[in-house]
Amino acid sequence: MSSELEGKVAVITGGGRGLGRGVALEMARAQAQVVVADLYRDEAGQSAADSVVAEIGELGGKAVACYEDVAIADRATAIINAAINTFGRIDILCTFAGNAIMKRILDVTNEDFDSSLKVHLYGTYNCLSAALPRMLEQGSGRIVTVSSRGAFQGPVPAYSAAKAGIMGLTAAVAMEMQMNQTGVTVNCLMPSAQTQLFPSVGPRPLGGMPTPLSSDPDDVAPLVAYLATDAASTINGRFIYASGGDVCIYASPFQVAGSNAIIRKPGRWSIQELGALIEPIAGSGS
Repeated sequence: MSSELEGKVAVITGGGRGLGRGVALEMARAQAQVVVADLYRDEAGQSAADSVVAEIGELGGKAVACYEDVAIADRATAIINAAINTFGRIDILCTFAGNAIMKRILDVTNEDFDSSLKVHLYGTYNCLSAALPRMLEQGSGRIVTVSSRGAFQGPVPAYSAAKAGIMGLTAAVAMEMQMNQTGVTVNCLMPSAQTQLFPSVGPRPLGGMPTPLSSDPDDVAPLVAYLATDAASTINGRFIYASGGDVCIYASPFQVAGSNAIIRKPGRWSIQELGALIEPIAGSGS
């Protein structure tokens, strides 16, 4: 057990399995008190959240389970209230709750799209908006949202749209927190690991990233715990990839990639002029 998060209270949505479970346990090892929020129950009716709470108890930590649905605003508020009512405050929010609707555009239904947005994007927003007032009252807080490289790299529009929305939400809220000097940071994790939603352990060489050394979801947890510490108070609005032992801090999505990416002329371009100049820059696609 370490003490980096001693006295802190953490809410981990999707904390019963996969990445969320690893983070909940890591937070407890750092002496945070943890709310493990997860809907999942196995075929025997065993709650995933209860199982993780029991594991935390075996570590000598303190935790409670919560079984509310993040996609419903008042139920997400109940998750945050579980932290406040049990432990008196909320210092850390990590939003791992999600689903995986991995269909191509012609196969996606309206119901699929709604489900993905509600669980991922609305679920993140619902929890964030419920937690922020308490964090602002305290003058401190750490929020880690969860997106994916699949937001922009993968032919799965429902999932990609939801994860891209989380990136935009993170950037906007992080900027507001910084502009108002609130003491609250908001960062976006972009993990890669073998989980119940993504059981494949094959290479995922998206965006030039090397094949990870490990697909163990628990390997991602120390980074999330670090972002929750007081030592990470200057890290805000960042998009951070983590997988195995790999960590990558991405630049801003709209940072210009060198002077060759910009063309300029006084006055208005013609279609022919643009055709001659833009294709060499953008024609190779992603």
